[in-house]
Amino acid sequence: MKPKELTTTAIIVLAQHESLLQPCLSSIILSTGGDYELIVVNDGDQPDIREWLMKDAKTKLIATSERVGVAAGFNLGARATDADLLVFVRDHVVVTEGWLDRLRDCMHAHEDAALVGPLSNGVSGPQRLQLPGDDPRAAEGLANLRIGQAKKVPKLLSHLLAARKTAFESLGGFDERFGLETYEDDDLCYRALSGGYGLYVAEDCYVRYSPPPNLFPEDPSWYNGQLSRNRTVFRDKWGVDPSDTLYGWKKRITVSLCMIVKNEENTLDRCLSSIGALVDEIVIVDTGSTDRTKEIAAKYTDRVYDFEWVDDFSVARNYAFDLASEEFIMWLDADDILLPEDGERFARLVGALPWDADVVSMVYNLSFDERGNVSTSLRRNRLVKRSNNFRWIGAVHEYLEVFGNIVDTDIAVTHDRKHTNSSRNLGIYEKREKMGERFTTRNLYYYANELADHELWERAIATYEQFLARSDGWIEDNLAACARLSECLYRLNRMEEAKRQTLRAFAYGLPRAEHCCRLGFYFMEESNYETAVYWYEQATRLVRPENSMGMLHLACWTWLPHIQLCVCYDRMGKRELAIRHHELAASFAPDHPSVVANAKYFATLPVHS
Repeated sequence: MKPKELTTTAIIVLAQHESLLQPCLSSIILSTGGDYELIVVNDGDQPDIREWLMKDAKTKLIATSERVGVAAGFNLGARATDADLLVFVRDHVVVTEGWLDRLRDCMHAHEDAALVGPLSNGVSGPQRLQLPGDDPRAAEGLANLRIGQAKKVPKLLSHLLAARKTAFESLGGFDERFGLETYEDDDLCYRALSGGYGLYVAEDCYVRYSPPPNLFPEDPSWYNGQLSRNRTVFRDKWGVDPSDTLYGWKKRITVSLCMIVKNEENTLDRCLSSIGALVDEIVIVDTGSTDRTKEIAAKYTDRVYDFEWVDDFSVARNYAFDLASEEFIMWLDADDILLPEDGERFARLVGALPWDADVVSMVYNLSFDERGNVSTSLRRNRLVKRSNNFRWIGAVHEYLEVFGNIVDTDIAVTHDRKHTNSSRNLGIYEKREKMGERFTTRNLYYYANELADHELWERAIATYEQFLARSDGWIEDNLAACARLSECLYRLNRMEEAKRQTLRAFAYGLPRAEHCCRLGFYFMEESNYETAVYWYEQATRLVRPENSMGMLHLACWTWLPHIQLCVCYDRMGKRELAIRHHELAASFAPDHPSVVANAKYFATLPVHS
């Protein structure tokens, strides 16, 4: 349910220092537009503050007979108003133009927001904005360049804090056990996070902070003692350390699984049975099934929707995402599954996701060798925060455009294709080309892949060249395009051109084992074993990229170069090196047919004395 609209605002100022209160209140009056209620809590009923405030009839004055401090003082102010938005301000803060509107806009923009704070100089944590020279005008200028920007945080400070009143009351306000000051804000934030609320910094709002004088100047050690005492209060109350807990915050999330399907009766049951019990909602969008797909889907969810296919995967996926209602959205294809061990990892993840996660990436295992080991994999963004409204882009080979904090995990989605529609994607591209569409750089790459997959070598070569001629291709696509272009040329017996295109990949980044193995293969084909050895040896020395979003052919990073080196060295008459690389290949893939055959081959050779 959407939170109540914020129509009224109360600014609650805790007055403790007469010398700081005047510039604080002056800045509020001069820099705040619109209607608001101004409440000043005179902490300890200080006469000089009382006398100064009595001159302003518009200000609601609350006085305490003794000093009560931050938590109790702010609670008094909150109880004295019916406003929807409470803005707590300590008197050592000076606000800047537009500050209140920007805090309010941030609260409106995030449905889960209970607390919102500004950027400030001189503070700690995620609200700190300290520029060289400490020029407040520069800080204000930077904030003005960030209109509408905000970041989710695990902790906010009470020097200036906006709170949705309904949330503040449901949390019980500030805990007055923390006395005059310190850790009352940590405690409120801890309870807000525990209640599932969001905490945000409005990055377009900057206020100036001045360190306040010690409340007890006769006791210089009082503040540090108060910090130590209240840290103990927090630990005794919650059983955890405040800083470690807040900055390491994890939370349980709810998940909608969104899928688009068509004629998936052979795969859908297997897919949903692997993940159905791990998510909170399943949304199935059917794009025209004529088999039992919808019947099978109905076993797992009543949220099955028909969607007229328009030759655009992103439109269908975005429609499915729009139907989701939980905090996060997970997507799968019908021929994807979570193996039991990955299901356990997924359950642990959704039970304790880092507080600032916007996206979760998972491994995507695409193919397997004879022993069931992964031979090809990549990484995909699989789980995304629904409130970020991420969208799918691209009619074919669509991708999910994401931003923010991406959490990489070792959870693997296993792809186990049972059927193919080999001409569908190519047909969509060709139809769009005939309509005169100018393909994006990414679409050019995938169109070339479709042409190559259909062995339309010349057309694929031309399209890969168009793609590589552009300067805005993703580096992983550039690397893969060089390899695929090289393969097309090799299939047309244009070996020298094939070599050059493989070498072209080195212009885009560090060498990859896939390219080194391809060059080694070409030289083996020409019986140039010495040069082949060079490239295969290079492949064995490379470090596999971690968390790469590009496709990795794992054989090239493990057993394949060794088995090829075994062959090369044997042909060169260097048997000891051949046997050594045979053994290395066997350490990765002992049951691979080539490894088994090589073992039999070496067993037949005479033993040298």
